[in-house]
Amino acid sequence: MPYRVERLPLTTVRQGSRTSTLARLSRRRSKLPLRTFNAFLLLARKLERAKLPVVALAEDRLTNWLRNCGAHRRNLEALREALRRESLVIVVPLLKGVAAPRMDEILRLITGLELAALLRKRGLENVVTLGWPVLSPSEEAEAGGSAIIQRSGEIEDINFGGGDTRGYIERLRQTMPGTGFSAWLMDQLSRAASEDADAFKARLLLRLFEDAGLAFLPSDAAGDGAFEHEKLETRLSHLGGMMSIVGVMRESAGAQAEAALQPLTFPAINATMVEGKVELWLQKFAISAEEVLAREAKPQLLAKKHLPRDLMGVFSRFKEATLGALLRAELSLNELDFTPSTEIKRALDNFDLSCDKLRQRAQAEMQREEEINHKQLAKLFHYMLPVGQPQQNVISLLHFLDFYGPEFLKNLRAVLEADDLRHQVVYLAPTKGAAEE
Repeated sequence: MPYRVERLPLTTVRQGSRTSTLARLSRRRSKLPLRTFNAFLLLARKLERAKLPVVALAEDRLTNWLRNCGAHRRNLEALREALRRESLVIVVPLLKGVAAPRMDEILRLITGLELAALLRKRGLENVVTLGWPVLSPSEEAEAGGSAIIQRSGEIEDINFGGGDTRGYIERLRQTMPGTGFSAWLMDQLSRAASEDADAFKARLLLRLFEDAGLAFLPSDAAGDGAFEHEKLETRLSHLGGMMSIVGVMRESAGAQAEAALQPLTFPAINATMVEGKVELWLQKFAISAEEVLAREAKPQLLAKKHLPRDLMGVFSRFKEATLGALLRAELSLNELDFTPSTEIKRALDNFDLSCDKLRQRAQAEMQREEEINHKQLAKLFHYMLPVGQPQQNVISLLHFLDFYGPEFLKNLRAVLEADDLRHQVVYLAPTKGAAEE
């Protein structure tokens, strides 16, 4: 079943802080303008007229690496066409030395594939999407790790930088939450395992994405280790000497207006996954995903929002009204020359004791409910903004594959829109109606 999606007027990430969160920009346009795609078409024509040289030596080296990653013939042909400059290239930067793909990488890869499809509709028939592990753990790649969320809500790091693959697979078996899809996922990981973390990731993604115009590069595709610590722009320029790069996926404002001989920036999809229990918490506290992501929802206030504000006053008024009713009953009996003073006194004492017990119980229940609310709100924020960062920059694809199975990527790609700048919130519990705008 397809997932539901809600699109929010939020940017990607506020820069300048490790604990940066999503920021509101209500005036930002939702769809990319037509001139964005015109810039890609103009650059493509310039690249075709430039007649840039083909680097024959790179083809054997890069295709052999991709072949060792278990690539299909369609993927090898896509890479060869790119290296022979028969196709235009869209580069998708991935994390280097991190085997478990993180959700921001997956969203960039989906955006690159969707951009290729959009450009084909506009007349560029030969477009190849290349995943390239070039981002180091830095400000550009955020923390550089990859994690899952346990059933208890605890975050477990599942990063693997290469080496002992058997030990890593065994650690995953013990760490991953046991679900109905665990056996399938562990089988996929075991088949894709490699001592090289970049090859491990490429093998896994090639098994999950069946697109024909998709290929992957090794981290040293642009040359030897001399360029390892260069900026992404510098390394892209070196890679541009080997293939005709028309675009690069980045979490930024959008494509450039001018069409120079350089790759144009295309903004990657930004999305937050909302699981069923998280959606129930949003409904319970009557808040929206936008309020949580923009940090407008205050847990301290929400925990007490639906609780009695003046519990002591409620019991005082209740006790006063009941005592008044007993007094009126005693006066009525006295008018009948009946004075059951002993019974009245016993009733008053019993009521007083019962009322005190009831008040103490109500206070304890209110305190317990407030503690439950605090825990649920903490988990809510923990799922949507783990460790204070956007979810996609922390949580791995493996977390969602483990819970939602092989159909997760298919359903995700069906609801996401690559040319929409708004932050997309995807509700994974397919229990309600159509997509919300």
